[in-house]
Parts: sequence; structure tokens; C-alpha cells
Amino acid sequence: MPVLVTAGHQPLARRFAIRLLEEGGEVRVASNGDVSALRAAGAFVATADGDDEGRLEAALAQVHTVVHVGGGIATAAPERIASNARTLARAAAGAEVKRIVMLSLPGATPQADDPLRRAKAAAEDVIAEVACQTIVVRVGLVDTPALRDALLTAGLGSELLAREVRPVRMADLLELVVAFDRARAHTQSGHLVVAADGPIPMSVAGYLDRVVGQDAGTVSRIGRRLPDAATVDRLTATLLGPWSNDEPHLIDGWAFAGLEPGTPGPGS
Repeated sequence: MPVLVTAGHQPLARRFAIRLLEEGGEVRVASNGDVSALRAAGAFVATADGDDEGRLEAALAQVHTVVHVGGGIATAAPERIASNARTLARAAAGAEVKRIVMLSLPGATPQADDPLRRAKAAAEDVIAEVACQTIVVRVGLVDTPALRDALLTAGLGSELLAREVRPVRMADLLELVVAFDRARAHTQSGHLVVAADGPIPMSVAGYLDRVVGQDAGTVSRIGRRLPDAATVDRLTATLLGPWSNDEPHLIDGWAFAGLEPGTPGPGS
């Protein structure tokens, strides 16, 4: 049965779609952006905004699993995360989807200090109410080229550079979601919240030094996209954390899926 990835034009969602295509099944993407590369790779594309319930439900016909990334660490509109989740929930219920896998963050609670974690918490609550299997993956700081550039060019102060994070390789996160898609059990309901921390705690500065292969303070900004002030403010608020999944009720996603994550490095 098909898998659908929402917001396929976003870099991380695009990587999910590509990895799922490698599994050999039918992959659909819903997007309002440029996904021509995914179409060329064999994905079925549905043009749909995050709030277009009718188009989204049509795209979800006969879909087994939905992969929903939602907003990223410096998303410009965190308030849309919950509303898009509500649209997805209604469309998935109408299409009788069997499973939803959604990405969230450590520390996602209604009482969180930053708007992104509060929005992710609201989205988690919405997805949990859908009458199918739902899996929320509270994943640590996902190592991507865009994240590296943003952190290197944001002019972060010493407090933020010293913050402890547990970075996660993108390749490991992709395999975790693919493992959930493979495990098409007969159970038609139930809600899981799983933790997906990186294996080694390190400071933001230590992470940057590790992935750029040199002292992050000596890296040139030439050729890197410089974030605007509003993006830096959002990034700063989210970076303050927390970045570890310490709640005792959370399931270790890596162990649950039988995976052993690695540590991000220059070539990861």
C-alpha cells in the first residue's frame, strides 16, 4: 500500500520520500512547492497546501502510512504546525489511513518556553486522537546542511554555543521512519511517543567543530546563506532546549526498531 509524505518540497521531507522510493513501493508526496525531482524519481505528486483538506484526503486514498515532518527548528510560522496537523488528522480519518508517523522535538509540552515546542505539543495531541496507529518521534537536533549553515552564520553567543545537544544523523532518522513503515502490524490503533536522541551529548560548538572538520569559529561565511534577524531569534529560542528525551514514559525508538544510531561527522 502507498506511503505519503507531506510537504515534500521541504528538504527533510524530500529525503524521506527519496529513501522510501528506494524501498520499492508506491510513494506519494503532497506539496505546494517544487517537487519535480521527486516526480522524476517516481513519486506520485499531489498539489496541496497544508490546510487543503479536500486535496489532501484525495491524495490519501488507499494510503497506509503518512510521514508528517511538520515545521523545522527555525520555521517561520510555528502557529501553522497545529492547524496543519488538524487538517491532516481530518483528511487521514476520512481516507481511513492506517498509520501516521509525525516528527516532534524533545521537551514538546504546552508549557515549553519556545513557541515551536508548544506548537509541536499541540500537534502531538491532535495526531494522538486519530483512530489509527500514530507514532510521534521526538527526535534530537537533526544534522542537515541547512542546520549547519544556520548555526555557523547565526552569530550565536557563548551561552548557546555551550548548550548541550544530542545530534542525530539524517541517515539514521530516515532508517527509523522506514523501519516503522515496514512494520505493518495488524493492530489498527494505538499511540506511541518514541525518543530518538543522538548517541553522544555534546555542546553546540562541539557539534559544529565535529561536522565541519575544523574549529567552527574559523569557518568562512562566504557562500553560505545568512539568516535574517527573525530567523536567528526563532533559532535561538529553540536551541535553548531541552534537547534530551528524559521523560521515563518515552520508548527508545532506536531499540524499538532494532537500530543503532551513529554520530554526525563531516561526511554524514
